[in-house]
Amino acid sequence: MLKKIITALIMIIGLSTVSYIYANSSLLNTLKAQSAPAFQLPKGSKVVLGKYNNKEIVWDIGNNDNNGSYVLMSSKPIADSIQTFNSALPVATYPTLPSLADRENYCVKYIMPSGSGDYYFPFCPTTTLKNEINKINTTSMETALLSRSPFLPSIADIKDGGTLGVTLNDRAFKKDIAYWVDGYISTTGYNQGIYKGLYFNVVQNSLNANGYAYDFYEFDLSNIVISRNEKIEWMRSKEWGSSGGGLIKFAIRPYTLIDKNKIMFAANTSYTDRNWHDYSIDINNLNENNELNSNKLRIQSSLIARLQDIKRNDKSTSKVIKNNSVDLSVNANTGTNTQISVILYNESGTSIQYYKMLEAARNGTNDYTLDLTGVTVGKYQLAVINEEYDASSNLPVESSAISNLMPLEIVEPHKLTYTKTPQSEASSGKEYEFSKNVNAGQTVGKVTANPMGVTPLTYSVETNGDNTYQNFEIDGLDSNNASSNTPLNVKIKSGAPDLVNGGLKAGNYKFCITAVDANGYPVDTSGNPTEKVCTSFTVEKTNPTIAFDDPSTTKKSIADAATAWNETATATPSTGTKITYSITGGDVSLISINPDTGATTYTGSNAFGKVKIRATVDDDPITGNDNYNSAFVEKEIVIYREVDGSVRPHDNSSDTTIPTFTASDSNVRTGGIIGTIHGTLGTPDTIGGSTTTYHYGLKPGVGNASFFSVDPNTGVIKTTANLGVNSYHITVTVSDNWSTKEIPVTINVGMAAAENLKFY
Repeated sequence: MLKKIITALIMIIGLSTVSYIYANSSLLNTLKAQSAPAFQLPKGSKVVLGKYNNKEIVWDIGNNDNNGSYVLMSSKPIADSIQTFNSALPVATYPTLPSLADRENYCVKYIMPSGSGDYYFPFCPTTTLKNEINKINTTSMETALLSRSPFLPSIADIKDGGTLGVTLNDRAFKKDIAYWVDGYISTTGYNQGIYKGLYFNVVQNSLNANGYAYDFYEFDLSNIVISRNEKIEWMRSKEWGSSGGGLIKFAIRPYTLIDKNKIMFAANTSYTDRNWHDYSIDINNLNENNELNSNKLRIQSSLIARLQDIKRNDKSTSKVIKNNSVDLSVNANTGTNTQISVILYNESGTSIQYYKMLEAARNGTNDYTLDLTGVTVGKYQLAVINEEYDASSNLPVESSAISNLMPLEIVEPHKLTYTKTPQSEASSGKEYEFSKNVNAGQTVGKVTANPMGVTPLTYSVETNGDNTYQNFEIDGLDSNNASSNTPLNVKIKSGAPDLVNGGLKAGNYKFCITAVDANGYPVDTSGNPTEKVCTSFTVEKTNPTIAFDDPSTTKKSIADAATAWNETATATPSTGTKITYSITGGDVSLISINPDTGATTYTGSNAFGKVKIRATVDDDPITGNDNYNSAFVEKEIVIYREVDGSVRPHDNSSDTTIPTFTASDSNVRTGGIIGTIHGTLGTPDTIGGSTTTYHYGLKPGVGNASFFSVDPNTGVIKTTANLGVNSYHITVTVSDNWSTKEIPVTINVGMAAAENLKFY
């Protein structure tokens, strides 16, 4: 039962969450937020805190994690030369020493053992130094920040392994400057033990100092040994009295501790000019005795700043074009001259890259416009902070904590290019050709976005000076005409207005392609897209094909030509085209031809000759289109006069028209001549010429053809066997180049006269 109750509760909570997400347009972006990392200043950075003699003090951070505190050391001494000797204090003469508890009230005088009367003061109380440090003033806000008020550091504080956790390199000036340290130090054995057990004032010498030490030290009677390598060294308070000597002076370098958990943020003191700054903290000037590149502290207060959304054109976004702007939805409160500032981290949110003071904070949730001009392209995490602004001072100010982080990627703006990509069906030398590669659905080119910008991009095809753009569309877009892909094909619309038989008609086409990114960039003041690429191309006319249905030469005799006939051709394609017929050469008066149908009529009045006709295909005028180049085909028509002829019997024939012989005539013996064929009429060998060549023959298989032969050139008819008394029948032919005439021939062989007499 418990399991069911838990399951039900989970479902209710889940449904409520989903409902809330859909109800709040910015919540999805808010859910992507992450907490900002705890801010921490690096060791070696400089900060401004408090005043001395009415001058703001710059401090070096010598340790950035001392039990939750930053250890601060003044970047420059507050006093370059000051003594511990105070003539107003009582003097205790060595070896009589006041107790440790009472030493702050005495200077110690040491007289040399030789009895020369020379003396010096090995130490005096550090009260003078501490009183000077006590002149440092802090505001109540700064005082609340302090984990320990400014102080003169002790040996136990600064020595290696000391309470402040600083090393020699952390604490010593790099050159020339030694500063006083609180406490007393003794050599373990120097100069034959003259100074053994004698305590001296202490300084922290510089890194480049040769030092005054020849041995190890111990301090405050604790027998804790300090290596001379730490350059913590003993110093007299006053030199020899008898030789004039003088006061010994060194610098004062105060230390202090501040609660690092109360430091919300810090930035270079020059960063409050409302410009973008490459955020960096200089750590190279640690212990350099300068105040370069100090940072202004932002201290925890009741101020708040919560980043709720990043928007562009009222839509949540996590990506924006470089040198563009976004609106930050921030929930904040107000204080004394409070400002909303922006912090850009790297993509992982671990390192600050940029900082910019934005504008005055407002109570409640408001939008703040952030101009990103100058920020390098890249992926970032964005946070805001609500901080006081005081142009007159570099002292700490109050601020909120750094807000949650939200991702923001800055990208190059998208750039469109267009490439023609005609499909391959066009004729050689042509990019686009009617009916070949410009049919509905075919690709004419591709549009490429590089860089891509803020995706998805919303595309449109627009005019490039005329309406031909209406024939094209971009493939692969969603219902909002958007896509995150590239490249995208540009194709011919189905149902495009300039389609003819499913393909774009021949002519010139122009269009432009525009694209705006997911943030609505870029558009002009009227909201029209300004990123566009334009192109134009020509759909060439295609070459149709045409052929006569009978491509062979038409040959007709004058007699046959008397009956009209049709000369027809077929074109491919046949739809949208028209064929016309015409006479183009030769004996043009021989015929007439109908230009639309090809119907042909002989008009030569018994003349013969040769005429050339043409069938031409082009656009059908009724379509109003001009999609085809004209193409034609030609053929010849020959009208010929039929050949004629006759057979003239051999002279031995008793009949001049019919070959008639007797059995005794040599003509009827094998090889005898029966007669000769003579050709007449016909048509010259070459139309238009004057020579007609006749050819003669014997029609085989007809009658008694096997008994005879014909010379094809001379027309002589001969026998191939001895003929008996009888009548023989053959068919001979006479031909020219255009026609053939068949002539039937009867050959009579009668009885010879002697035979007749014999019979009788």
